[in-house]
Amino acid sequence: MKPILFTLTHCPKCEAVKGYLRKVDYSWYSLPHDFKDWQEFDIKTVKEYGIFEDIQENAPILIVGDKKIIGQLRIKKWVQDEGFVYTS
Repeated sequence: MKPILFTLTHCPKCEAVKGYLRKVDYSWYSLPHDFKDWQEFDIKTVKEYGIFEDIQENAPILIVGDKKIIGQLRIKKWVQDEGFVYTS
């Protein structure tokens, strides 16, 4: 299963992470920045991945298998540790 990146719209950290993941085959799911604008499908999806509370506090979140990597710096470290090359 390929990684899934959850981001919020208009989020500079989320945009930076997409740059780090250029060499990674991943799925991407973007949520409205304001929780009140979320649709029922959005809520169901983040609950399914166990990140409902996390995504309201911290974004972006990368799901890799059963592991969730929360935040720009942790995702950047994962990219480096996995040997994917990116340019800053």
